[in-house]
Amino acid sequence: MRILILLAIGLLLFLVFRNLWRQIKREREQKKMQGHTESMVRCQQCGLHLLEKEAVKSSERQFFCSTEHLEAFRQDH
Repeated sequence: MRILILLAIGLLLFLVFRNLWRQIKREREQKKMQGHTESMVRCQQCGLHLLEKEAVKSSERQFFCSTEHLEAFRQDH
């Protein structure tokens, strides 16, 4: 009888620790995924969508896909 109780306690502890480990692992994965999101912006000249970090920015907080489009936009406006 004592062995069954010890086995039940061991199984219970195993299940609790396994669930805690899964929860910690899931939270780490969510943090990793949050760090990989990047915003997209639209070129004011041609309408192309690209990552903000790859875009050319003007002083008016406008985005362009290249310096040529930035210059063309400045000449037009």
